[in-house]
Amino acid sequence: MLTIATMLWEANEHSRCFSLEYDESWVEKLYRGFARNLTRPFEFVCFVDRLRKFSEPIAQQTFRDGRTPDYGSCIEPFILNEPSIIVGLDTIITGNIDHLADWCMTAVNIALPNPYGKLPCNGVVLCPAGKRAIFDAWGGENDMEWLRLQPHETIDAMWPGDVVSYKAHVRGKGLGKARIVYFHGVPKATAVKEPWVQEHWV
Repeated sequence: MLTIATMLWEANEHSRCFSLEYDESWVEKLYRGFARNLTRPFEFVCFVDRLRKFSEPIAQQTFRDGRTPDYGSCIEPFILNEPSIIVGLDTIITGNIDHLADWCMTAVNIALPNPYGKLPCNGVVLCPAGKRAIFDAWGGENDMEWLRLQPHETIDAMWPGDVVSYKAHVRGKGLGKARIVYFHGVPKATAVKEPWVQEHWV
């Protein structure tokens, strides 16, 4: 079965200004976005610094590395070793993503987006089974730099326009045929008043 994984922790000394507003409501909106747009069976797992109360069927797993969470903690979902789609909380699902789920079930390498065509990021990670070594070999490196070192495919090349950055692809240009919009840095969805946000981020 596919796992959808995300992360939530209290803002701390490692958190930058664009990561201060996350709470349980972001996790629940993310879950509902996947539930509306994915017909394949899935489990939704949120990695947390402490157990939370959710109104949706969201499994929780506490971080295992024992550190105060920081952006490097985005590597922890690889511990699952299962076919997964790993996303940040600042992600909106806007269309059917069955094809992305199906790819995770049979792929060899992870797949990363490359919003500006220069360096991939981890706004959305498509992960096949058997990738626990990405977590086990991680030594605390920056999460994006660590994933860039792993053998990977490029989501933008495989499905152009399906998984897009708000800043690079949507802002001022429109949603197009996007199925997933990921936000990185600023702005966040709370600052975007475009109708598609109101429709899909609920």
